[in-house]
Amino acid sequence: MRPIMVAASILAADLRRLGEEEACERLLRQLLAHARQLSRQPAKIDYFATSLPAMLLFDDDSQLRQETTALFLQAQAQLGLGRKTTAERLLRTVLRRDPNHAMAADFLNNLS
Repeated sequence: MRPIMVAASILAADLRRLGEEEACERLLRQLLAHARQLSRQPAKIDYFATSLPAMLLFDDDSQLRQETTALFLQAQAQLGLGRKTTAERLLRTVLRRDPNHAMAADFLNNLS
């Protein structure tokens, strides 16, 4: 998971705590748009990525992983925008695709 994407949801939460609701919502909508765009793009192998050795050693479906990441980002954005039911549905989809997705499990657990 790209750290900047996770940082966007953290920054949005910080903006909300500071009373910057408009900036928070704008950032979450940008995150949602990015996630939706990511889900439509074909996955490319980043040969400089730190995950490359794992990809070469194990049978990794990079397209599935990218789509799962996009779903997780959408869930974060939807949750930040107050759409808890949609976020929960997306998180459950992430966990069906990748039962070991710790961040999705944590988010879902915190929703309960």
